[in-house]
Amino acid sequence: MSGTIIVLINGEVLANGRGSTIADQRLNAANLANGLVPILTSDLRVAVMNGNKPQVGFVLFRSELASHALHTIPLDVCGADTQGATGYILSQAFMNIFRGLEQQRRVMCVITQALVDTSDPKDNVQLSAIGPWLDRDKAEQYRQTRGWKIAEEPGRGYRRAVPRLNAIEILEIEGIRKLVETGYIVIGGGGGGVPVAYNDQGELEGIEAVVETEQLACIMAQQLQANALLMIVESDDKFLLSGLSIENLGYWSLEELDTFISVRMESINSRSVQRKLRAASKFLHNGGEQVIVTTLRKLTETLLNKSGLWFGSRNSLL
Repeated sequence: MSGTIIVLINGEVLANGRGSTIADQRLNAANLANGLVPILTSDLRVAVMNGNKPQVGFVLFRSELASHALHTIPLDVCGADTQGATGYILSQAFMNIFRGLEQQRRVMCVITQALVDTSDPKDNVQLSAIGPWLDRDKAEQYRQTRGWKIAEEPGRGYRRAVPRLNAIEILEIEGIRKLVETGYIVIGGGGGGVPVAYNDQGELEGIEAVVETEQLACIMAQQLQANALLMIVESDDKFLLSGLSIENLGYWSLEELDTFISVRMESINSRSVQRKLRAASKFLHNGGEQVIVTTLRKLTETLLNKSGLWFGSRNSLL
């Protein structure tokens, strides 16, 4: 096996709802590392990215509970916190695998900043709800005192809404590339990177926004000239509701994928599924050879070509 692969892991794979403590996340990371052994021990150059939606939610909830006694945590700093913590958990799980197999491959976690495009008029920017649920009074209080935008979900309550911005550059990409080329397994771009922009003085500053991990994965893949993109999600449920399955074995050409996107995408309710299908198409159009989508439960079978939703070339790099 040769080439470069991007492994993109949903944040819910580690914090899966049924168990989201740090101990649970360590166990899930160990299971993930075991499933990735064929990739981790191959000659493939490997960059690993992870979502951080539940992890950011936990940090923001803790910050809210402690807000009467401690300063609140800006969203960019929260993103950096979760990049470091999740990267630590993943890198330790990978290192333990190599120790058990008596292999010497090195692992490095890189805190990653994503330069975002802030040029769109505010009215055109889409919003994403983040953080804990609030009641009406607390939401109105924060709207006035903190300047938050608030999103309501009928029957559940109110949450903070922040801009969803496009990344245009990974600021640490040269370091990531050099590490990957020298054989390191690099964990970077967690949560889509920490969104940053240049201020009027030409200095970088954090932006309270979110970047979709799938979008940053496509940038990472293009910069590293990756051949394959492996996306690991927590369950098949959202894909089944969209008329797809990622736990059975299925092969799609790029043409079939593009046709599905053009004809069926508007009927898919899951933004997560939409993002992954669009990322698969973009990756392949940009020169990638193969995209695989699977669950943690079926990861081992997928890497043996017995399950998973495969797009592009049928000649597996794995």
